Amino acid sequence: MVNSGGSHLASLPSPAEAIKTGDVLPISGQERDLVCAISFVHLACGQSARALALLRLFAHEDSRDVDLLRILTYALISEGFGNEALNVLDRLDMLDEDPSSRLPLTLLRSHALRRAGRMDEARAVFKDYVSLRGRTAPTEQQ
Repeated sequence: MVNSGGSHLASLPSPAEAIKTGDVLPISGQERDLVCAISFVHLACGQSARALALLRLFAHEDSRDVDLLRILTYALISEGFGNEALNVLDRLDMLDEDPSSRLPLTLLRSHALRRAGRMDEARAVFKDYVSLRGRTAPTEQQ
């Protein structure tokens, strides 16, 4: 590809080529927000396979995008890829410094363990989730 200044630019793979080769497409912040929103809509409508395919175009092993990784985790769990979701959750544990994320990530980990067939661990993590939820529940004002 040649830009308007006459210099050569490396051509980006098409989305279909990226899926076949496993390449990740670079995107801007607005494009990333749109991908997350569309993926979320697909998930909400029960189309987790479509959401996962879309997210895999833009997520990569070194991704530090916490929001994208959260949605990817949910899509992986929805499609039954528990072990892969656990790998993403491990990355999120290192990246996500927001204390309010601990509770939902614990619940996601429980579901991922269940989908990976690790029922005893899933139950233990779910008990942790219930305990955490009980400690972070808002107190009633009198």
